[in-house]
Amino acid sequence: MTVQLTSLLEHVLDGEPEAGDAVDEIFRRADRLRRRRTRALLAAGLAAVVVIVVAGWLLTTTLMPAAGPDVKTTPATAGAVTAPPAVADRVLALLAPVAAEKKMDLAPRPPERGDGWRQYSVTDRDGKPRGTLEVAVYAVRDDLCFPVTAAPGSCAKTEWAPAGIEYVRYDDDQDPGWQVHETIARRISDGRTVVVMATGERDAGRPSDGKPGLTGAQVEKVATDKRLFDAFGPDEKCPGPAADACPVFKVPVPAGQID
Repeated sequence: MTVQLTSLLEHVLDGEPEAGDAVDEIFRRADRLRRRRTRALLAAGLAAVVVIVVAGWLLTTTLMPAAGPDVKTTPATAGAVTAPPAVADRVLALLAPVAAEKKMDLAPRPPERGDGWRQYSVTDRDGKPRGTLEVAVYAVRDDLCFPVTAAPGSCAKTEWAPAGIEYVRYDDDQDPGWQVHETIARRISDGRTVVVMATGERDAGRPSDGKPGLTGAQVEKVATDKRLFDAFGPDEKCPGPAADACPVFKVPVPAGQID
């Protein structure tokens, strides 16, 4: 090696650490680089989590319906009449307001109901029994001969209500053991016939105790209401007065005219 080359090379390593320190410096630099990369990865992960959370919140608030206002429930008042939700009783829903006009309450009375008929207990607001309210629907062929209680085999003169409904009202408060307010009504358009009968407590002893809970006028009002004919199912009908499943009315629909 020439003197000139030696002179040039002797300054190349100026400022560099000694050979022993160089290895340690390499490891220190590698460690710093690793820490920087770790911090960068952690920061990227944290940013990703924040983005996911924000995106989820935005999707939830945008796509999910807003909660509606709180629904306040009002406890049922004493004497309110409701049908079980599984079997809505449209007949009871129609009759209960009429009974309430006289401060009477209705409740299903066992056996309660069947094909084409319903039966309810009547009580006053003090819970005292005031008899029974029975309702039935029949399919009647041709013209109905409304019975005359005093003349079997004769046909009674009918009264007329709106919507083409003819009816006859039967009231009997002379029998202390079975006082009755009853109305038979027939819809001319299809012959469908309903019977509504309110009775007092049977064999009550005193006539005042056996008085029906509903008046004759109320029974007539219900029986001639066109909504009552449709409150029963379209295929419901009582087979006839002799059937065990149908109510026993004081003035029955003539069996020979029931379809």
